[in-house]
Amino acid sequence: MPSKTRRVIEAAHERAIERVLEWIEDEVAVIRYGKDGVYRVRPPGGLVAARFRHYEARSGMPLLHDHLLLSVKGQRLDGKWGSIHTLALHENTVAASALYNELVAAEVCEALGLATEPRTVTPGRRPVMEIAGVPHELIRWSAGR
Repeated sequence: MPSKTRRVIEAAHERAIERVLEWIEDEVAVIRYGKDGVYRVRPPGGLVAARFRHYEARSGMPLLHDHLLLSVKGQRLDGKWGSIHTLALHENTVAASALYNELVAAEVCEALGLATEPRTVTPGRRPVMEIAGVPHELIRWSAGR
């Protein structure tokens, strides 16, 4: 892969992770407290997270990806620590993943002069947006688990 392409992809990946985390902090994550978690507040200092970067899939194929671990604890306005509402996080994992994919694709396409196109992966399901012109065989070859 040419170094310019690699730099564009890594920069888009980095920015997308940051923007998805901001979205989770602003729109999804809440700290529950009080009897039965009746009170809910956004974590004012943000979430506590750890990231681990990998450049290969389990198969050894090239695959830039990060593993992100979010703490289930967050600090409230009063300085006490409370539990993050994990069901809300769980219910939004698909949305977070879709947002990440959309952000990366848009930035990479803009920087490299590419376009996206819908591709049916599972008949009867919503199409997935892919980079236009990449053969389906190549996507299947590199996407196996």
